[in-house]
Amino acid sequence: MFEILPNLDSFTGLALLALIAFCDTLIGVGFFIFGEVAFLAAGVAFASSGTPWPALIVLVFAWLGDMASYLIGTRYGARMTLPYLRAQKRRRAWRRAKTALKDRGIAFVVVSRLLGPVAWVTPFLAGTMRMPRRRFALAAALGVVLGVGQFLIYGALGQRLFGVVLPFIAAHIWAFALAVSILLAGIYVWRRSEKPIFNRLIKVGMVSGAIFLTSNVVYFFVLNTHTIPSEPRTVVADVCQARKAPFLVTPGDTGLHLPQPVNIMLISNRSGADLMNDLGWYQNVTFSRDSISFPTYLGLLANQTPPVSELYLNGHPADSAHQMTGTLKSREHIRWWDMGAGVQFGALSRDDEIAIKYYGHLPVLLHDIDPKVDLSRDMLAGQVRDSDQFEVVGIAPLSAPVPDDHGSDFQTDGGVLVLTDRGRTLPDSVMRCLKPAPLTKL
Repeated sequence: MFEILPNLDSFTGLALLALIAFCDTLIGVGFFIFGEVAFLAAGVAFASSGTPWPALIVLVFAWLGDMASYLIGTRYGARMTLPYLRAQKRRRAWRRAKTALKDRGIAFVVVSRLLGPVAWVTPFLAGTMRMPRRRFALAAALGVVLGVGQFLIYGALGQRLFGVVLPFIAAHIWAFALAVSILLAGIYVWRRSEKPIFNRLIKVGMVSGAIFLTSNVVYFFVLNTHTIPSEPRTVVADVCQARKAPFLVTPGDTGLHLPQPVNIMLISNRSGADLMNDLGWYQNVTFSRDSISFPTYLGLLANQTPPVSELYLNGHPADSAHQMTGTLKSREHIRWWDMGAGVQFGALSRDDEIAIKYYGHLPVLLHDIDPKVDLSRDMLAGQVRDSDQFEVVGIAPLSAPVPDDHGSDFQTDGGVLVLTDRGRTLPDSVMRCLKPAPLTKL
């Protein structure tokens, strides 16, 4: 919407702003010119580019337009108003305006800029009544600062609204819709319910919970919200380039989605699924890669192997997900991404409890992870040591440490567990690049 506004910084753009601002209150043409358009555009241009010239131009030329109408009124006012004042009703209005201008003077001129059509004739009227020029110039300047300034502010806020607020709302429109639905339903139930207050609260809570759970069921099992993106996934050219890849995965693409760390790297021509099968882990179904109906979901819950919620690495869901035998409340689970060049990334954590978390487009009921993700990483290292197909290379310092007091959803020392095929010797260049430390040293 605002892509043409940077042109207002050009000479032609500034001249157009000046012309509109000048003619806004110029007697005779001010009735047909809507200066608010220029004032709003100048505010948007100022907020977009940071240059003050559009705002200064409309302020100065709006004042000059007032002064031009005032001078026209001093010279031609009486002659120009005679034909207009033939009707008695108009003469009465004219006398009231003259009385207000005479009694209030500067205040009337200033406030007239805030009164729409009144601003179109006030400078001319002030000139006709021979209001002292310096007094009018001062009052007109104050009026322009207030009247034009308000539209400059509206324009700047509008640019902020369209540039930041509206994209934020668009990114979370489902969550806003859910919140509004719960709010309206709560108000309706509250008003329709009888006292005591405790009964009202119980009913509102039940209705709100029903709407929330219904939205979750519709989101996961009715709407097609887990499609695999068509954009190319993140790939690496070699193992050393993998250290520059993102070591965070998230359940969505906004700042409200809490990340989890990538803390496993498998260097092998085999997949992460091959490793987990060797360790005896169960492969989970996922919403993006499997067809999961609500009855299927209930069956998986009964077997204590519910689907693993999606996490995204640069917008792409995991290629596979796996869990150890556990309960509905607590289980170790891992998601794998194929990064190319014989490199697999894994995000391993432990389900700790059920919580409401922001996922995709909605707040939903999900497992929350145990924040001490390094314990899960070290547990997997112990399992791999007993494998006859894979082995532990060490812990590589590939991600940023997250201390306990960071306020994040997890804490970690930043180490990534590096695994490879048993008996394989990694090249010296890879070892120098990753700098893996033996697990016993940590």
